[in-house]
Amino acid sequence: MRLTAIALAIAALAAPAAAQTRTESDGTRTLATDVWVPAAPASVWEAVTTAEGWKRWAVPAAWYVAPDLLETSYDADAQPGGANNIQQRIVARLPGRLLVFRNAKTPPGFPHAAEFAGVTQFMELIPEGEGTRVRLTGAGYPAGPAGDTLLRFFVTGNQQTLDQLAARFGTAPLDFLAGHCWKGTLPTGDANIHCFDRTEGQVRDRHEVLREGKKVYGGETLYAWNPAERRIDYVYTGMGGGEMRGTARRDGEDLDFGTTDHVARDGTRITITTRWVRVAPNIYEARDSSPTPKFNHNIRYTRVD
Repeated sequence: MRLTAIALAIAALAAPAAAQTRTESDGTRTLATDVWVPAAPASVWEAVTTAEGWKRWAVPAAWYVAPDLLETSYDADAQPGGANNIQQRIVARLPGRLLVFRNAKTPPGFPHAAEFAGVTQFMELIPEGEGTRVRLTGAGYPAGPAGDTLLRFFVTGNQQTLDQLAARFGTAPLDFLAGHCWKGTLPTGDANIHCFDRTEGQVRDRHEVLREGKKVYGGETLYAWNPAERRIDYVYTGMGGGEMRGTARRDGEDLDFGTTDHVARDGTRITITTRWVRVAPNIYEARDSSPTPKFNHNIRYTRVD
């Protein structure tokens, strides 16, 4: 369900608002979808034209088996030439601006593969503000039932693909944390350990508080890119089931979580302003300021894995 020709299954068939379908004079249909990506065109270009770039956001396995033939798989153990692999043939490229490609191979059982091979995809990278507008246009969907099926397949799939690309760049400020565990000491003297990993386009943080080596509290935070607001949103769920929501934005090398209000178990409302500052490659500080002295502190976290 990521980039056009590698979609294997699409659950929803309704067209998202951003997708536009047009019938051409020869009866073929054109499908256009776009998204704003929070990265410069050069970075987006690397993500959509190189095997390593693809593996960072779309698939676990990718190779160029020829200069203009990209092969991918959803199977991390796949090898070039595998029966279930997908191939895209690059037809033309304007570096940093335009990529044109067609599907050259689908997995067995892919519906209307022959008709889909006649669809030409145009991916445009257009500078917009501090990011890039990525527009994916598929031309040549045939008239008739086969084309109808393909359109239903990709009208949602293409949007999901582009959203996945945007989300990967949107959560990039958390890259240095993902795949690692970090340990800090709370003002109480308890150890607080956070372990970050990537899951389904999000970043997950599972933490536990240890007192004399025994877990006394814990919780999980999910960070996700919010394309409408162009920010990171998060949801924290504590061990007791309580939930906390907030937002984060990149500010230079820091993460600014802004000011949030929390309600303690006794009903007391607590206001906290939070900023994460990376002070060394393997160290960051969570700096909290609050009118409530108990929550006005800096906690230094060091990578421990």
